Amino acid sequence: MSPLPLIDLDSLARALAPARRIYAAGCAGEPTGVLAALGACGALRDKTLTGVFIPGVNRLDLAALDPTLTVESIFVTPALRRGFEAGRVRHLPLAYVDTYHHLQASPIDAALFTVAPPRDGMVSLAMAHDFTPAVAAGRARLYGVILPDLPEPRDGIRIPIDRFSGLIDSDGLPAGLPPDRDDPVQARIGARIAGLIEDGATIQTGIGAAPAALLRALKDHRDLGLHAGMVTAAGLELLEAGVASRGITTGVALGTPDFHQRIARAERVRFRPVAETHDIARLGALPRLVAVNGAIEVDLFGQASAEMIGGRQISGQGGLVDFLRGARRSAGGKAVVALASTAAGGARSRIVPVLESGTVVSIQRADIDIVVTEYGCADLRGCDLDMRAERLIAVAAPEFQGELERAWSRIRRQI
Repeated sequence: MSPLPLIDLDSLARALAPARRIYAAGCAGEPTGVLAALGACGALRDKTLTGVFIPGVNRLDLAALDPTLTVESIFVTPALRRGFEAGRVRHLPLAYVDTYHHLQASPIDAALFTVAPPRDGMVSLAMAHDFTPAVAAGRARLYGVILPDLPEPRDGIRIPIDRFSGLIDSDGLPAGLPPDRDDPVQARIGARIAGLIEDGATIQTGIGAAPAALLRALKDHRDLGLHAGMVTAAGLELLEAGVASRGITTGVALGTPDFHQRIARAERVRFRPVAETHDIARLGALPRLVAVNGAIEVDLFGQASAEMIGGRQISGQGGLVDFLRGARRSAGGKAVVALASTAAGGARSRIVPVLESGTVVSIQRADIDIVVTEYGCADLRGCDLDMRAERLIAVAAPEFQGELERAWSRIRRQI
C-alpha cells in the first residue's frame, strides 16, 4: 500500500508555484479553507482558477483572494459578481456536459478538491463526484483536501492514492445549502408538478424551494427513481420512505453532516460524474423521465431565461438544458419548467410578452414541454404559436393576463 502523501499548507503553496491553471472543485467539493489560506499567503498570484461554482452554495469570493487572480466559471454567483464586473471573472456560457468535456480538454496544471479520509489505498470523492473526474483523468497534479468527518458513500468514485501529488488535512464542512423554507406558492407549484408524475417515473429536479416542495408532494407515489446532478435531504427522505424504491443517481449530495452520513450508508444511492448524470443519450434511455427545472422568465413564444435579470448576468445555464433535452428523448418523458408567476412582491410578471432585448435565451422554445406556475400547467406540446401564447397567458398571474393578451396581439401582427 502506498504511504499517505501528507503535506502541509506551506508545502502545498510551494508545489503550486509553477502552476498557471488550477482546477478548484465547486459545489460540495469546494476546499474553501485551503483556498482562503492559499490566497492569504500569496500562493494564487498570477494564476487562473477554473471550476463550477454554484449560486446559493459556493459563497467564497474567489476573485478577492488575490488581486492578480483570474477566475473561470460557468455561473456568475453573487460572490463572483464584483470580480465579474472588474473583468477578473470570466463567464463561460456552457452547459454541464459541455463543461465536463471542456475541463477534460483544458490544460490544467493542478487540482484541489475535498475528499474523505483515505482507506485501503484509495481516496473517495465523498459528496462531490461531478466534475473532478474529468480533471483527475488528465495530467493535472491532484491535491486532496481531507475533511475528517466526510463519509465515503457505498457506490461512488475512488481514486488510487498514488495518483495524488499531495493530501492535506483540513477542517470544516463542505459547502451546503440553507434550510428549505416553507413557501405556499412553491408548495402549490410542487403539487401541480406532482400531478404530472406517474408511478414508476424517474424524476430530475434542481435545488431550491420548488424542487423541495415537489419532492415532498410525491410522498404518496410509488416505485420512483431519482436522477439528478444534486440531491438534498428531500430526495433521500423519499428513498428512506420507500417511495424512491428504484434508487438515486446523483453527482453531489448537499446537506448537513447527519444527511451526509445517512446518504453514505444508504443502499441504492449511486454517485456518478457529470459525463453520466447529464449525458443526453443516457437520460433519453430512462423511461418516463420527468425533468423539472426553474427559470427566471418565460415569454409567450415559450422560450426562457434562467440566468439574467434586466440584462444582468446573475447565474448560468448549468445542466437544465441537458436534462430537458434528455427528458424529451425519454419514452413517456416530460420536460418541465417551473416558476412562480410573479416577482418583486407581485409587481412584475414572470410570464412576459417577449424576453427583453439583451437577455440571453437559456432554454429554446423547442426544449420545453410544460410550463408550471402556481396557477396551472401550460402544456405546449403540439401547440402552434397562438395556442402556446394562450396557454402561457392562462398560467400567468390573473392581474397580468389582460396586459399579456394585448401584447400578444401586437406581436402577432408583426410576425
